[in-house]
Amino acid sequence: MNTSPRTLVLLSLFLATPSRASAQTVADRDPELLILRGLDLRRAGRSEEALILFRRAYELAPSPRTLGQMGLVESSLQLWIDADAHLTAVLATPDDTWVHRNRPFLDRAMARTQEHVGELSVSGPPGARISVGGRPLGSLPLAPVRLVEGDLTLSATSEGKKPYRVDVSIKGGARAAITIVLEPIDLAARDHEVPPAVALARPPARMRARVGGALAAAGLVALAWGVAWIALDGRPSCDGCGSNYDTRTAGIVLAGGGSALALVGGALLFAASHTAAPAPATIGLEPRSVSLGAPF
Repeated sequence: MNTSPRTLVLLSLFLATPSRASAQTVADRDPELLILRGLDLRRAGRSEEALILFRRAYELAPSPRTLGQMGLVESSLQLWIDADAHLTAVLATPDDTWVHRNRPFLDRAMARTQEHVGELSVSGPPGARISVGGRPLGSLPLAPVRLVEGDLTLSATSEGKKPYRVDVSIKGGARAAITIVLEPIDLAARDHEVPPAVALARPPARMRARVGGALAAAGLVALAWGVAWIALDGRPSCDGCGSNYDTRTAGIVLAGGGSALALVGGALLFAASHTAAPAPATIGLEPRSVSLGAPF
């Protein structure tokens, strides 16, 4: 049977495709091949992709070598917390052959990472829930926490206690210690809160001026009338009738009352013209008493 060259090419490609797919599957499941591919990616400046392969290799076969490669890449990518955790773990196995051979590189990466990672120690009432930067850390007591350098807000909550917040500054290579003191919520004081005072507004200045003017005018009229009656006292009431006016007492009463009204009206006029914003009178209602306050 004669077969054209084009048919042979297509047949060879068809047969080769499963082989490539099978080889790719084997490479994705072989930790050693994943590490080698990751190293090639690192040398090509593709550290993010290399980290993905190192993590996959560590999931398949955990080892100090794979963990160390992860820590080195994370330090170069400034993933300080991950690098700190992984480098600390790998340096805890100094007898491993790969670790012993690459110890100088691991030490330099660890020193660089620690310049950007600090430690936070929190103490306080057991059971208090702690969050840092909005991320829950757990309930007290807590082991010291490793955090990236910077300014953060620590918050603590507990049943029946007032919420607690404080700003914390984390410095690389240093430890910050915070002691939390939670104050109880005073339920008794809240139940017996004094009601707000009821304000009774004083009459406006214009009204006081009108009332004062009316009183002053009425007082002057009564004063004039009283003076007139005092002047008429003892005079004959009519020619030849033998009767005289007896108005002295009434005149004195009218004059005295008129003077008082005039003084009150004058005082109101004076207050209205010299008080810009009078304070209101208040009535305070308390559980066992009522208090009244008013300006003078």
